[in-house]
Amino acid sequence: MIEGRGNHMITESIQTNPLKWDRFLSHGKRIFLKKDSTIYNQGDRVDGVYWVEKGLVQIKSSSNQGNVKSINMIGSENFFGEFALINAPAITTAITLEDTVVYYFTVEDIKSLFRDFDESIMIILNSLLHKMAKMTETSFLETAEQQIAYTLLELSEHYHDHRIAIKQKELSEHTGLTRMTLNKVLKKWNHSGIIETENKVITIKNKRALDGYSKMNAI
Repeated sequence: MIEGRGNHMITESIQTNPLKWDRFLSHGKRIFLKKDSTIYNQGDRVDGVYWVEKGLVQIKSSSNQGNVKSINMIGSENFFGEFALINAPAITTAITLEDTVVYYFTVEDIKSLFRDFDESIMIILNSLLHKMAKMTETSFLETAEQQIAYTLLELSEHYHDHRIAIKQKELSEHTGLTRMTLNKVLKKWNHSGIIETENKVITIKNKRALDGYSKMNAI
């Protein structure tokens, strides 16, 4: 799903104290990014870590053959770009899926946070553990139906009314599938009442069925 619920629980100890939370954020730089902004590219040297105040960021990777795969969706109250802490090149590309506000913390900022806030170490560690679990989980998605169901459920965590505003081109990029394959599966699910598609909006009507497809082993 959209990454965030575990991290939110950990940050509550800071966020419930407005003065402490303001001091926490004061270590970073607040940045507004328009939709479709590239924050960094795979292979770039990034000197800091990002925290999403509001909006949605797609994390994707490209193989040597040029195949693009969506790895994660980063919603509000989550970190990304932690590879900067080990001085390693970015192994992914980060792009905003909507107008987004982030806080940017340099490596030195993060070191200051570690000194000033005991909770910050656990926040960063928890974020890394979530991403490792996420990459493991997505590596087992084998069929088209699994990939589409998983992606729609992931996006639905951000669109709380289960109405996902997305173009087929964008969904194709998220899943790494062709538009022909997407059409086949979406039409099947639309006919069976699992989803409803209208005016570039996909509405999830039967979340339990979709969850079942995300776990099945065959198309």
